[in-house]
Amino acid sequence: KESASVIYIHGKAYKPNVPYIDGSYSLLVGYYCEQLGYTPIYIDPLTGDYVDKALGVILLAHSAQVTYSEQDKLYCKIESGSIVVDPWRSFTTDNANIRVIHYGNTRNV
Repeated sequence: KESASVIYIHGKAYKPNVPYIDGSYSLLVGYYCEQLGYTPIYIDPLTGDYVDKALGVILLAHSAQVTYSEQDKLYCKIESGSIVVDPWRSFTTDNANIRVIHYGNTRNV
């Protein structure tokens, strides 16, 4: 597949630090991506889905900060030229060549 048709989903398990996938909304999002002609590539060491580095569109499906009040960690290196889609509105980078799209709850909680 061409890289433009690939979407990386950062987190496949039900939630961070949980090794099972039952109830994972990442799988549902991946299904919808497939229906639109995109190939989801899951990244989650707990489910055996490894990628050393990702270049393209990366959807951050896990947030240990939101779920457990722990520091978030990336499961792979995000390459320059990528677009990071962050529903948690917490991802930042010093790399000017990585575009970050924050969406979701905009209220201060």
